[in-house]
Amino acid sequence: MKKLVGYLLVTGVALWLTALILGDHMFFSGFWSIVWTAAVIGLLNFLLAPLLNLMTCPVYLLTLGLSRFLVSGLVLIIAAKWVGGFYIASYWWAVLAGVIVSVLTGVLDGITGRKKR
Repeated sequence: MKKLVGYLLVTGVALWLTALILGDHMFFSGFWSIVWTAAVIGLLNFLLAPLLNLMTCPVYLLTLGLSRFLVSGLVLIIAAKWVGGFYIASYWWAVLAGVIVSVLTGVLDGITGRKKR
């Protein structure tokens, strides 16, 4: 349970900071839309992302891993469709948001010590 709360907290803060960085291209209507979006992204990353990563494996090898951000953008677009109060302007803004969320999540994990190596 502690890991789930930690995941939701770190992902929620990363999403909120990303929305501040991207301005009008990505926004949330309130606190609960951030929480629900973090939960939906966690669920999609658990269920859908491995399948998408497997399907894009040749592209992943050709782009040296950069195609992973394309999958992250797709996950954000799907989350935007499912969660009311979460808006992202387009797929390419979602890819940029995926990059920013990934970097911020790594930084926040390092600060909080959530993932110790």
